[in-house]
Amino acid sequence: MNGQPPKARRGCFFYGCISGLVLLLVIAILGVIAFNYGKKKLSAMVNQYTDTQPMALPTVQMSSADAAKLKQRFEEFQQAMRAGRPAPPLELTADDINELIATSQGKNSLKGKFYVSFAGDRVKGELSLPLADIGWKMFRNRYLNGSGTFNVSLQHGVLFVSPQTLEVKGKPLPEMYMQSLRAVNFAAGLTNQPNTMTVLQNLESVQVKEGKLIVTPKAQPEVPNPKAEKE
Repeated sequence: MNGQPPKARRGCFFYGCISGLVLLLVIAILGVIAFNYGKKKLSAMVNQYTDTQPMALPTVQMSSADAAKLKQRFEEFQQAMRAGRPAPPLELTADDINELIATSQGKNSLKGKFYVSFAGDRVKGELSLPLADIGWKMFRNRYLNGSGTFNVSLQHGVLFVSPQTLEVKGKPLPEMYMQSLRAVNFAAGLTNQPNTMTVLQNLESVQVKEGKLIVTPKAQPEVPNPKAEKE
């Protein structure tokens, strides 16, 4: 043993959730197109909906000191939620989220693939995703470049994320596709993951308000102090 504490990992609540939602969204878009047109025509539509090059996404410039404070604040909140400890609401600006994405590592990393902003009370995401990530041979060396707006909410410990508008290659996805996609909660499967469930069950709300993502924990009951009771 080297005597150093293990590094805290950013769990499913952040990277796992975001990367999982992005991949689910891409698969759903392609699935809806395949359902409406059939797999044979899907192959012919590759050029219409995908590109051979990734799209350049905006970047965030944050000082190393501010980035370190952000990382500490995020990890302390996540640890408190997992342990069921009281904590103040976690407020993240779009720059905060994009900085966390930019410094992410590992197979779930969305660095250079996803960029977040806020439009009113909705989350807006820009993505440039290599479709080789989902394992479909017909999309080898192809990229899905697009953007969308999403409703995000938490209801009775269940996270809901549903797309409201989607653009691919600068063109709105036809309404016939959007009707099917709006009915899907892309976060549904994530609530079955133990680490995510632990965090979500300790949250009161998740909302976008005044240009921030605000994650509010439930009020934790006070633990009686045996010494105080005896006095």
